[in-house]
Amino acid sequence: MPRPAFFVGPWDLNRAFPCVPDDPAEGSVVLVESEAKGAAPPWHAKKLVLVLSAMRHFAAELEADGFDVEIVRAPTYLEGIARHVEERGASEVHAMRPREWAIDRRFVEAAEDGRLGVPLLLHDDGGAAGRPFLLTREEFAAWARPYAEKERKDPQVWRQDVFYRWMRKRTGWLMDEAGKPLGGKYSFDAQNRKPAKGETPPARTRFPPDAITQGMMGRVAAHFPHAWGSVQGFDWPVTRAQARSALEGFLAHAAEGFGPYQDAMLADEPWMWHALLGSSLNLGLLTPHEVCAAALEVHAAGRMPLGSCEGFVRQILGWREFMRGVYWERMPAMREANTLGAGRPLPAFYWEPERTEMRCLRQCAGQVKETGYAHHIQRLMVLGNFALLAGVAPLELSHWFWAGFVDAYEWVELPNVHGMALYADDTFTTKPYAAAASYVSKMSDYCKGCRYDPKARVGEDACPFNPLFWSFMARHRERLSRNPRVAALFRTWDRWDEGHREAIEATAARVREGLVPLEAGWRFDDDAG
Repeated sequence: MPRPAFFVGPWDLNRAFPCVPDDPAEGSVVLVESEAKGAAPPWHAKKLVLVLSAMRHFAAELEADGFDVEIVRAPTYLEGIARHVEERGASEVHAMRPREWAIDRRFVEAAEDGRLGVPLLLHDDGGAAGRPFLLTREEFAAWARPYAEKERKDPQVWRQDVFYRWMRKRTGWLMDEAGKPLGGKYSFDAQNRKPAKGETPPARTRFPPDAITQGMMGRVAAHFPHAWGSVQGFDWPVTRAQARSALEGFLAHAAEGFGPYQDAMLADEPWMWHALLGSSLNLGLLTPHEVCAAALEVHAAGRMPLGSCEGFVRQILGWREFMRGVYWERMPAMREANTLGAGRPLPAFYWEPERTEMRCLRQCAGQVKETGYAHHIQRLMVLGNFALLAGVAPLELSHWFWAGFVDAYEWVELPNVHGMALYADDTFTTKPYAAAASYVSKMSDYCKGCRYDPKARVGEDACPFNPLFWSFMARHRERLSRNPRVAALFRTWDRWDEGHREAIEATAARVREGLVPLEAGWRFDDDAG
């Protein structure tokens, strides 16, 4: 008798998800390696190892429990599913909604036109405790559309802080019996901005590669010659058990310092006090509900300060859910958004960090090349901020983030890059996150030993962040001066004599002239899969 088939995407590796049968008798399970997706960009070698190894570990766990599991290598996900359906004689296919816009469109079309030859039943990827997201796409839209229409003078702008407060009330997390936020306010972000100079971050929980992972390391090294970085040193979690161990390690050893030091940066310290759970969440090894619940439990037991717990929960309950919701509301227009008209190619040193003398950029880009990771302030205020000030084309930076970070998928990197880092999509940010060298100098030790002077604005020794910042502000003065929080900066600009302003612009022009793209270039297919 024909049985259903269950498609488990590389982002759905959790037995609690509806794309995984509860019992082997319910049907077969198919995982697909999309050749088109694998060939789309110069993926980071460790990202390829992570995804391929996690898929194989998940399949092995199911097989050990008696499930009929097949891993298919095919041009696309749908072609792989079709092959499995034909071979197994499946009666129907169950799948979760894919996370990327183009792949999701193809799955929806396949469900409507019957191209698989059997029904394709798509399940929501949010809205329950055991799902990849806390909200369904429709639930976010129900919040976003009336809010945008009624509560903002500019109907295009959604605010994350308003969404976060709504989610706190909806879940009851960190709320008292009267419905008020614990500690009297929703965010303790202003208290969580300590530099960490002189501090020693805790050791990270590491996961040495087993035989399956070693096999994937060998395969990536041999068959993906254009992969960025190296497979060597791979130690990311590839199973649910390892991801749970990483969560427990963070809560036991790093959670207390996460709040105060979450914005801090130190040379040669890539992990700091961060949880490093993004890749596990985005593969499905962990769910947002269980991660937040674990932090709330540790806080309730007195082992995690309120500021640290709130800041951690906000990253998931607030930012992760918000970015995913905005992505689905704004696609596909978000890809083409370019509010500031930026068009410069991505400088070569993002791919080859040794090509810049700026210690902060060499540290951050070099860290990404080595590990596939940088924390959110390195992403936003160093790598993103430089691209913003230099006028880098939004999709150029977006592709680099998507390809280079082990936790990056279009649904999360695109709104972060276009909306947060580059102000290319201004539907949910009120001003650019632009900063001069003083921010990096305050929050890191990167400037120590750098050949550039973080206090100088002009000349050969001026930190490029400074002339680029002021040139950026002057270039976009008409737009930015409408924001009262930014207008004061122009009074500083106006106080300088014309000669100093011209010297700043000349220094900025010299910096921009030196930003050469990578000679070979890179191919990227946004819609592959």
